[in-house]
Amino acid sequence: MNKASLPLLLVLVLFGNGLRSVVTSTVFVSEGAFASFLRISVTQTSAVIELLLGAVLVALLVAPRLIARFPPRQLAGVMCLVAGMASLGLALVFWLSPPLAMREASVFVLFPLLGFSLATLAPVAQLMTGWGSERHTKLLTGAWAVAMPLAFLVTPQLIRAITPHYGLEVFFTGFASVVFLLIAGLLLVKAPAASLEDAGNQQQRAAAGGSLLPVLAALVSFEVATMLVTLTGITSLYTLLAAAVFVLALGYFLVIMRRQKSVAAGSSQAPDVEVLGIFAFMFLVNIATNGFYDTAYLFEHLKADTLITNRATLSALTQVVAAMGTTAILARYDLQRPLMLIGAIITAIGLGSFLLYESFPSAEVFIGSKMLSSFGAGILITAAIFACSNSASGGNSLAFFIAFVIVIGTEVGLEGFEIMATVMQLLAVPSAQIYSTIFLVQCVLVLVAMPLIFMRSSARRETGQLCPGSKGSPI
Repeated sequence: MNKASLPLLLVLVLFGNGLRSVVTSTVFVSEGAFASFLRISVTQTSAVIELLLGAVLVALLVAPRLIARFPPRQLAGVMCLVAGMASLGLALVFWLSPPLAMREASVFVLFPLLGFSLATLAPVAQLMTGWGSERHTKLLTGAWAVAMPLAFLVTPQLIRAITPHYGLEVFFTGFASVVFLLIAGLLLVKAPAASLEDAGNQQQRAAAGGSLLPVLAALVSFEVATMLVTLTGITSLYTLLAAAVFVLALGYFLVIMRRQKSVAAGSSQAPDVEVLGIFAFMFLVNIATNGFYDTAYLFEHLKADTLITNRATLSALTQVVAAMGTTAILARYDLQRPLMLIGAIITAIGLGSFLLYESFPSAEVFIGSKMLSSFGAGILITAAIFACSNSASGGNSLAFFIAFVIVIGTEVGLEGFEIMATVMQLLAVPSAQIYSTIFLVQCVLVLVAMPLIFMRSSARRETGQLCPGSKGSPI
């Protein structure tokens, strides 16, 4: 890897992990435009978001298997082509404004297709962080980590600048152009020979692994159930039937996992307990930091749109700064777990300060609390990504699932708190108490997640006890 190709690789890594967040934030920012175009309520546009997130989750789950079976560059090129065509299709739909039934069908097909193809790029981009020299790997890992908050910072500003004057069709046309340019960049970057050997090892591991069907069944049934909660309500017969299917699918998945765990016990292919602890930590933290109900509180209390917009922009900027600062520190020092703990503490304080909204309703509290929680999240997510990447250097393919854990945690948070709020409303709990309960649970989830940072495999504990600080034999 020469110095000339490093900037290109940096761009590919940044866009590879950031574009899926661009699509997601596009729907969040343009809910009104989508609702008007599809002639549905703004609340019902959450079904589009759920479809998009469902496609992203399926892609992140399947992507490691695809990477193990196909050359990463070719896979990324095909996904970019599919994403570009889906984006052009959306631009065409918004431009031509066909009959309502065709609009709905087009949006509900093209958006999940766009989300799936772009989400597949995230693990490929993570693989590319190892394509530079050893001295550049941490820089590329930092770019991968900062891509998501950077997308949430840039996209809303871009949408607000383009949509009012030119419409979403121009935005999606420009988006397709960016995706097609990535194909040209992929043609100029070649994987080093070492990564080809790693791909062969991944293919052997994938062949030895269990079936993907159980977890896909659980995931799809979960998505159907959560969408029905939005469309028909939590007490609907269809929702209850879908929830029952999800419980059965999840139970079957857990049984299969237990069998595979017993077979893998004592095997070199057994999952790293440290990585699993980090995954569990990130899952709980992303449930807590989904960012929906603190914003919903401001909407319900009729706060100014300018305040809400500035709050979102400043919090995203804070998370970008935290991610970049954490990357700079970890480029020189191996402090992943201390930084994860520091980030979790800051995040817990920020989430806990949401409880002050009722007592101290001021702009400083609204904005400062969100900036604090976003700053902590930027630190802990970046440090966790570095920790998993270090484990992956030892051949552990579980690190490919880090993007999946982040997204599934966010969606479980969105859906879980929606169900919790609906149940509390059915019990006639006051609105203020519902929000305060959710804010408290968010803070507690981060506190509960902290001990998971320090999980260690039994083999490493035994090594440390036999010979602390030694590189040789314990004898």
